[in-house]
Order: sequence, then structure tokens, then C-alpha cells
Amino acid sequence: MKKKFVLGSRGWVEAFVNVLNSDPEYQSAAKDWEDPIVILMTGLPPKLREYFQSDAVGCWFDLYHGRCRSFELVKSIDEKPAPIVLYGMYENMKKIAMGKVNPTIAVVTGQVKVKGNMAKLLSNAGASSSLKRVGGNCG
Repeated sequence: MKKKFVLGSRGWVEAFVNVLNSDPEYQSAAKDWEDPIVILMTGLPPKLREYFQSDAVGCWFDLYHGRCRSFELVKSIDEKPAPIVLYGMYENMKKIAMGKVNPTIAVVTGQVKVKGNMAKLLSNAGASSSLKRVGGNCG
């Protein structure tokens, strides 16, 4: 039985990174990516605000050539700088993590906001699609 984690928790992020780093499709799609990225979820439901002791939760990922070299949990987009920041309401981010919404579609339709180089992000849509698949395989 697959262990379940709270989306955004350290356990979920560790499981996500483990799956990401063992996924050949993601590694191929993101082979040219060399920048950290922050993903932040806002508008947490009351139980999660209490669980995280915050109104927002997210992670800074050090992504490099199809691998995540390290990560740090964050509670704001300014806590750990990155050239690209993706942020959105928890419910929208949960749909992406569960594989129900394509991240590129979420960005284009405004369900997820981007701070930073949108062109670079969209030019790596294959990696984003792989992230969706990987996220859906975690807890």
C-alpha cells in the first residue's frame, strides 16, 4: 500500500523528489533545465493552515539537468530566491499534483501565476507535463 502524505509536507516533497529523480521521462524532458524553481500554495484550507502554521506552503527546488539536487520548504515566494516562481491556490495546485490538470494549461488559464521567465517555463512544457505525471504518483 502506498503511503499517503499531506500535499506540501516534507514527507510529500521527499516522495515527490524521489519519484522525480527516478523518472527517465522527466529526466529527458528537463535535460537542459538549470534553474531553481519555487512552487507555493496559497489559500490553504483551515485545517492545513493549522497543520502548517501558515497561510501558504511551498518548496524551493534545485532543478538541474533533469534531477532535483536539493530542496527547502518555504512559506513565501521571497523566502528563498529563484528565477521562476509558480504560485496558486491550494485547490488548483492539488489538482496539478494529482494529475488532473496540466501545469501548462493551469498557467495559461491563470489558475497558477508565474513570477519570472514565463517564456523559459513554457518552452519547457514537456518537463512540466512530466512533473504532473510524477506528482500524481506521489502520496
